[in-house]
Amino acid sequence: MTNREIGSLIYATAFSDEMPAFMCSLIEAQSKHETGNYTSNAFLKNNNCFGYKYVKGAKFQVAPGITSTEGNPYAKYASIENSVHELCAWIRRRQKEKKFPEDLNVITSPDQYARLLKFCGYYGDPLKNYINGLTLYLET
Repeated sequence: MTNREIGSLIYATAFSDEMPAFMCSLIEAQSKHETGNYTSNAFLKNNNCFGYKYVKGAKFQVAPGITSTEGNPYAKYASIENSVHELCAWIRRRQKEKKFPEDLNVITSPDQYARLLKFCGYYGDPLKNYINGLTLYLET
């Protein structure tokens, strides 16, 4: 699959999970940022689009994958779609916890999305780096 086809699959899967169109674009940009534009070993070997770590019993994960630089395994997925389903389910849980807006249509920028993810403890990278990554890949 080409990068364009992978991005389209990620967008379509998020859309099938009832994410609004702009959120689908942000999720696609996030997957590119998290995987180095689909070149990371976690993506290539584990279908892991978002850097998720393995959690025993997680609904969409099939096994532990390659070991991260922190020493714990990345999640392995049977498909790219399952990786996207897991992220969308994570967002829905944050909505129920009132950490994400009830109406995802109010998320209108990479900056806003990155701040929400950071607030929820999704990533440890500096906020500015994450915003820059999302912005770069949203524009390509």
